[in-house]
Amino acid sequence: MKDFMKRALLATFCATALVGSSAAWAADPVSDREMADRYFQAAQAGDSDAEFYLAALYSAGVGRQRSDEEAFRWFSRAADQGHSHAMLVLSGIYAIGRGTPKDNLNAYKWAYIVSAGSKVEEFRNGSRQLIGVLETRMTPQDISQAKADAGRWHAVSSAASPPPSPQPVAKEAPANTAGPSVDSGSPPASPSGGEKKGDMDALMDKMPSELRKRLGF
Repeated sequence: MKDFMKRALLATFCATALVGSSAAWAADPVSDREMADRYFQAAQAGDSDAEFYLAALYSAGVGRQRSDEEAFRWFSRAADQGHSHAMLVLSGIYAIGRGTPKDNLNAYKWAYIVSAGSKVEEFRNGSRQLIGVLETRMTPQDISQAKADAGRWHAVSSAASPPPSPQPVAKEAPANTAGPSVDSGSPPASPSGGEKKGDMDALMDKMPSELRKRLGF
């Protein structure tokens, strides 16, 4: 029983790291919506940090109606751009099937990318723990396939990253893919608008510390 519980906790660690209880957080709904709106504007412009934080807000139901599906879409978009924290959370989401069907191959793929490429030790350790759990569920052939998929992965620019449906984001011309880097940081803000990196940092500073703690950052 202890081994089962340990595996269950490890499998859900990454996926639930950002999931808070909106009912337990008594904040101003208007301020929450304004904060989420600003993240949404920056996320539309392709800022991977904004995409990550917006996904967390959808996951917690803060400033947006709680939606595992929307959280999955925005975490996916940030991960596609090389955001290693989003990759780690996305791996856990695939492992437990939250907002998307359970998919051990994709869970392993994203965890493997983080374990091999992230500069953040905490993320590497978390990914390796999750890999250990996933390997108990997968065949050697599946593991080989997942590693091959990870080896073919390349981060995309904000222009090449498709907007998550059904949000009304205009399509942009595809750009050349970047190298397989992780922890690449946020891409430059779109000339048409959105938040700059400094603005995003300032916005994070304004987020209540208790909420940031609940969301995992």
